[in-house]
Amino acid sequence: MSSNSSITKADPAILLQQLRAVVDSPEEFAADRQEIVRLARKATVMLEDPFEMFQRLAYSALPLVTVRVAQDHKIFQTLVENKDGPTSAAVLAEKTGINPTVLDSLLEYMTTQHMIEESSPQNYVPTKLSNILLAPLFVDGVVHFHDNCLPAFNALNYSLSNPTDPRTAFEVGQNSPTDFYTWLETHPVQGAAFHRFMEAQFASLPTWLDVVPFGTEYAQLTDPETPVFVDVGGGNGQQCVALQKKYPTLIGKVILQDRPAVLEKAITGQEVERMSYDYLTPQPIKGARAYYFRQIFHNNNDAVCLQILQAHIPSLSPSSVILIDDKVLPDEKPEGGAVEYTAGLSLAMLVMFKALERRESQWRKLLGDAGLEIKAIRRFTDFGDSIIVAGLK
Repeated sequence: MSSNSSITKADPAILLQQLRAVVDSPEEFAADRQEIVRLARKATVMLEDPFEMFQRLAYSALPLVTVRVAQDHKIFQTLVENKDGPTSAAVLAEKTGINPTVLDSLLEYMTTQHMIEESSPQNYVPTKLSNILLAPLFVDGVVHFHDNCLPAFNALNYSLSNPTDPRTAFEVGQNSPTDFYTWLETHPVQGAAFHRFMEAQFASLPTWLDVVPFGTEYAQLTDPETPVFVDVGGGNGQQCVALQKKYPTLIGKVILQDRPAVLEKAITGQEVERMSYDYLTPQPIKGARAYYFRQIFHNNNDAVCLQILQAHIPSLSPSSVILIDDKVLPDEKPEGGAVEYTAGLSLAMLVMFKALERRESQWRKLLGDAGLEIKAIRRFTDFGDSIIVAGLK
């Protein structure tokens, strides 16, 4: 009998034994983690009966909602800080101020999501997930997705059903007369959480500076008056600081451009020139070696992106490049967790900005339509984060 024919029928007992082993010792399965997760999720869908499947969809917002409640009312914090053992529901009710009857339903649901564990009736202990959700990165992330994005996701169907409504789904869901970034200026809690989350999630990842030898490619034969690096819509100037840290002897002007209210919060020193600028208007800095855009284009649809590019093309010299720091998704769609993440992110761009994460072919068409040539695409993470190097044809 061949090895293939010896495993023609699955053995539920062996499968259950293996699944228990995964639960007890997940670290032993790290090498195959992504494939196991993918198959386990698919197996869940295949095994669910129709009502179970519908329930999962119907209550799909509750994990995010209950995590927001648990963080804000210090359920996780109370459990983690109790080093003496389980925490009773009565103590949690006292610490959180939540009505005990309501709290009982919350805790019961949270146990089904493995956020907490009921060690004995009405006594609870934290889980691995409880601790993870107390990390500042994830506290800020939950605030952002719950407070900022969830109303926008809820308005997606309205937005798609009313294509002539110029508002984004975010503006509809939040009943906001302004765009997301303007809205954040009057919502300091949500704004601070968003900016911290965006900064922290990329802090441990590679960056464009890991794949672009900027000093040798763009900073040769410069003098103090040469505009070397223009960070267009650069926010607080984090990338200017990173560039100067990596190339401390860089000669030439480093310029940060953004709205005045944003520039006031910049972290750059005196060596970085700050310039108020709207990137839809003609670029005033002529002949810079590099015009850098970080996560600008994925916030805008193709028509606006063409406006941005056309506002800059007249300022390009033959030695100038446009550096676009954004995701470049593959045209082929491989299976795995990265696809779920980037697909979800693309929908987030849709509801927040009526934009999208672009595939390589879409980038090539967009830049080609603008009259530019892609000279290189350099990827630096497994999630499609890339630097696109573009210049005049």
